Amino acid sequence: MAGRPAGAGAVKILVIKPSSLGDVVHALPTVNLIRRQFPAAHISWLINANLASLLRCCPVINDRIEFHRHDAARWGALFARLRRERFDLVVDLQGLFRSGLMTGVTGARRRIGLSDAREGSRWFYNEIVPVPRAHAVDRYRRVARHLGAPEQPVEFPLGVPDAPRENWIAIHPSARWPTKLWGDDRFAALIRQLPRDRVIVTGTAADAARIETLAQGCRNLAGQTDLFELAALYRRCAVVVTNDSGPMHLAAAVGTPVVAIFGPTDPALTGPYGAGHAVLRAAVPCAPCLKPVCHHQPRMECMRLVSVAQVLATTIDRAAAGGYTARRDGN
Repeated sequence: MAGRPAGAGAVKILVIKPSSLGDVVHALPTVNLIRRQFPAAHISWLINANLASLLRCCPVINDRIEFHRHDAARWGALFARLRRERFDLVVDLQGLFRSGLMTGVTGARRRIGLSDAREGSRWFYNEIVPVPRAHAVDRYRRVARHLGAPEQPVEFPLGVPDAPRENWIAIHPSARWPTKLWGDDRFAALIRQLPRDRVIVTGTAADAARIETLAQGCRNLAGQTDLFELAALYRRCAVVVTNDSGPMHLAAAVGTPVVAIFGPTDPALTGPYGAGHAVLRAAVPCAPCLKPVCHHQPRMECMRLVSVAQVLATTIDRAAAGGYTARRDGN
């Protein structure tokens, strides 16, 4: 609803973090701290429409403002709404020109961004928060500190129900960058050595046909869940095995042990956050290159040197740490 919410002294806050999935997950602890600092505030989150389901039950926000990134015809109405809402405080955690422009359009009295914002977005802020080179979760939390929030344990408030864990092993073989892919052949080989009646393979609808082949008769849930439902599914799993991907961060956020295979990216900056996870990577001189295209020879060496045997052993270990088994014979 446009305008100021009822209640004397109520503050209207907008968080701009439209994408990507992992980055949205990383922003949750900061928004949680902002809510604690401003318990009576009306907090809106501007998020890409295709990710909005993730925040469907988020208990620390009041509403979602959906951004249809690929439909420029709708941007005018969005900008008009941002102006009409009369926000008091805007936090831009995206730090790109478009998000900076959205920040400026609001006309908010306080417009906060990060010191490492790019593409000229800093021109739209009137408060800039210095951030170190650190994990994204910790970088974003500097904003909450800037707003006076005390240090608190990191929480990811998604509103996922607390359900009992099952002895399920989730496999997520996809990623946005080709260089982050461990390879379908390796994931297929891993699945053959796991108790296949307990393996669940996840992905998008676009991945479904490819995953059907890779899954080899295991449950293929690609395209069958929205993001909130995927978080709830991961919450019930014993372990999630994945490339560096958005679902990796989702699994970590709901407290499920993650076995993450890393190559071109730096787990110190974007790895699964928290304790109980395992990151597997090969020691090659060009990693992390932070590039979506590999120019190294032999190609994709950083990923290919991570063996199926390593991933299997680590999966068994992470599951056992929680009292579950990932051994095919059940022992």
